[in-house]
Amino acid sequence: MKQETGAGRYGRRLLSTGTRFFSTLLLAAACACGAHAEFVASLFGGMALTENNDLRLKQSGGTDLKFHDVSYQGKDFQSPLYYGARLTYFPPQISHWGFGVEFFHAKLYLNTDETVHVTGTRKGTRVDDHEPVGDTINAFNISHGLNFLTADVLYRWFLGQRGHDFLGRFQPYAGAGIGVVIPHVESTIGSVHFEQYQWHGPGAQGFVGTNFDLTRHWSMFIEYKLSYADFDLSIPGSSISLTPWTHHFVTGLSFRF
Repeated sequence: MKQETGAGRYGRRLLSTGTRFFSTLLLAAACACGAHAEFVASLFGGMALTENNDLRLKQSGGTDLKFHDVSYQGKDFQSPLYYGARLTYFPPQISHWGFGVEFFHAKLYLNTDETVHVTGTRKGTRVDDHEPVGDTINAFNISHGLNFLTADVLYRWFLGQRGHDFLGRFQPYAGAGIGVVIPHVESTIGSVHFEQYQWHGPGAQGFVGTNFDLTRHWSMFIEYKLSYADFDLSIPGSSISLTPWTHHFVTGLSFRF
């Protein structure tokens, strides 16, 4: 039986915490119906741009290589598309503050046709040269999910009297979230192909945006996110480590109840 990694145990504990947090939101909904509490369910799409970073490949037999300043593609408008959802609770006593749970799905594809600086050891031999990434890593991507599941806290501003004037339709907001990341790892190294969902954490995000009320219950929003994850991904006989910082540009619809 495969032994569960520390990251896997952490991910499952954090998922359990997130589930309890979500259940608390639902309980709050049931208890606050008469107190003018507000819930907002949001769906969104968009695009993500991952910054260049260093990628480390470790293999049995004395290989430990760092590929410096590698780049990625997002391919957000190819299937599977970028998507996300968030449920937020605004307590009636502190209606500027919101507490929620969120899931969003981005993608990451390593550009293997680039030539980058490579340092470390290959089968015990020292390496310090410029090499095509694809000479060592045939393919690496997280295409079925650079998936974040986070517990969020946000603060919103009311620019006018909501429901009574035009400025009241706007609610700028800012927030942050922390949780687990569930990447779908896909790699081909030395003709060995591998795919697997894995649990990692913590993952974090910060976001700013503006909501605009269309009707009493429906609104649209635009939002910028910055997400961070620290990965030590397991592949057969090897591991790949990276710390992607990703910029997200999203827009979507919300239903307020």
